[in-house]
Amino acid sequence: MKNFEDLGNRFINYMKINNIGVNKMAKKLNFSGSQISNIRNGKVFGADKLFKILNTYKDIDANWLIKGEQSQNNINDSKYIELLEDNIRLRKKVDKLKEELLAKDVKEKGKKRRAS
Repeated sequence: MKNFEDLGNRFINYMKINNIGVNKMAKKLNFSGSQISNIRNGKVFGADKLFKILNTYKDIDANWLIKGEQSQNNINDSKYIELLEDNIRLRKKVDKLKEELLAKDVKEKGKKRRAS
């Protein structure tokens, strides 16, 4: 069902933005890891689980999670979410560049040792 797939994608985005893994989410909601994975994968789930998510994570806009629409008071949050997603992508790039720089530095130090 397309609506549950879309909801699952929004749920994944929320988890990524807030750096919440499946196990951490499951523990806080008192769900199993497979229940969280099912939601993320767009599988149909009951209203009881939806209510539990919305009552536990008060910062999730129900309109956004269910329909993909922002409530009027949360429209400014969409820019914030976009910036957070950009931040995540940039952090990953910076971490990769740091790793590459460190590997290059280690390699050059090894060459200098061998040369002496």
